Amino acid sequence: MNYRSRLGFYLVLALGLPSIAALFSGVHLPPVAATCVYGAGIMAGAFLMSWAAEVAELDISASLAIAILVLLTVLPEFAIEAVLVWDAGASFDTATREITAETQRVAANVTGANRLLIGLGWSAVILLYWLRRRGMVDVRGRMGAEVTFLAVATLLSFAIFFLRGIHAALAAALIGLYLVYLWMSLRREVEEPELAGITRWLGSLPAGWRRAVVVGLFGYAAGIILVAVEPFVGGLIEMGRSLGMDEFILIQIIAPLASETPEVVVAALFAWRANPAAGLEVLISSGATKFTLLIGGMVVIFSLSAGQVLTLPLDSRQAIEFLLTTAVAVFGLLLIARRVVDWRAGAALLALFVAHLFFPKAEHRLWVAGVYFALAALLVVRDWRRVKFLFREGAGL
Repeated sequence: MNYRSRLGFYLVLALGLPSIAALFSGVHLPPVAATCVYGAGIMAGAFLMSWAAEVAELDISASLAIAILVLLTVLPEFAIEAVLVWDAGASFDTATREITAETQRVAANVTGANRLLIGLGWSAVILLYWLRRRGMVDVRGRMGAEVTFLAVATLLSFAIFFLRGIHAALAAALIGLYLVYLWMSLRREVEEPELAGITRWLGSLPAGWRRAVVVGLFGYAAGIILVAVEPFVGGLIEMGRSLGMDEFILIQIIAPLASETPEVVVAALFAWRANPAAGLEVLISSGATKFTLLIGGMVVIFSLSAGQVLTLPLDSRQAIEFLLTTAVAVFGLLLIARRVVDWRAGAALLALFVAHLFFPKAEHRLWVAGVYFALAALLVVRDWRRVKFLFREGAGL
């Protein structure tokens, strides 16, 4: 077991090296090659960071571990989004306030990532557990704060569609909501981490070596992500242009695959090891962070880049993408509201996620959002208490 763990660890460690070598050698890679090389680097960094965070729980306080984990879940995604939003702010003319080509791309990554976590991540946990144990996922008594805060953030995100932008006040509210969520997480008692595979091997190292490895992994992973993110985004944009593809859709699909795959894989492994509650908790906690800190942080970066406090403007297409993301979250939250979830919920999430990929046009996405909202309304009509359970579980935390 340790041999396989070591081999997997070293392979992922090496996966980040080509992106560092390509950047510092000054070699200009073709768009497709750049996307693959730098995307692999981001993915490797995200895996290493998640392993280091798990092992770190053995040596630091539970509350500090939670704070680190919550922040790290959004780091790869935030790095990609920061590049897109910074470019948008730098290109924005505060006099004309016209939406530039750079600004037209800012919603692609964040909406794609949030939908992937729910449509692919949640469904993977539910369906894998059913395949493994032929049972329902029962998470009663858990995820109170995570579900509640994700529900509140989802409700706040409705405003983005109607405002055709992310207002500074809305950004402040979302960041404030995240800080409250973080504070409540710091107060919560946490169980000992359940290490397996690579993390179990790293956790078995002598204490001094283990701590040195964890610190080194954090630094190495963060370095890879920061080095690879800008050329990765640039490669995506160039690839879209060279292949005649829609840049927005390309970023929306491929960028989240690089940044979110580690989280989905970790959650899926929890489900396969008959611990679906931990898997869902990882994904819902990440979703709550992305719906609050990531979306709110977009406005901060945009304003810093533009040189003044501004609303982050969105065109109609991006506003619809946010509406669809809100619809996906509303439907997903209502499905799991009672905390007992069977395979049909997972199948519905997966089928709808796959189906929506075939309707990339804005007018089609609006109809898809309508389907999600209609299904959510049907759930409430059949069982209105689902709405109450979204907030009741977290009320006592």
